[in-house]
Amino acid sequence: MQLAIDVSLSNILQLVSQMNLDEIEQIKNKILEREIYFKKFQKDNIEDIMNDFKKENYSNDFLAELENGLKKSSIYAN
Repeated sequence: MQLAIDVSLSNILQLVSQMNLDEIEQIKNKILEREIYFKKFQKDNIEDIMNDFKKENYSNDFLAELENGLKKSSIYAN
């Protein structure tokens, strides 16, 4: 059985603020142990993305808009 809940950042920060330094250190260690930390986003090549959409028979207008949007997006601007 798996349970998923939505927890806001403010709730997490409120809970952390009630912990002592040792408890916060334990959480930090678990985050590092489970590799739950910032990982560099692995972006796909735009051409590969477009090929995937073309295989699904999207319209040429949609494909052109998608490609244009991807090229202008902040993810691909860097």
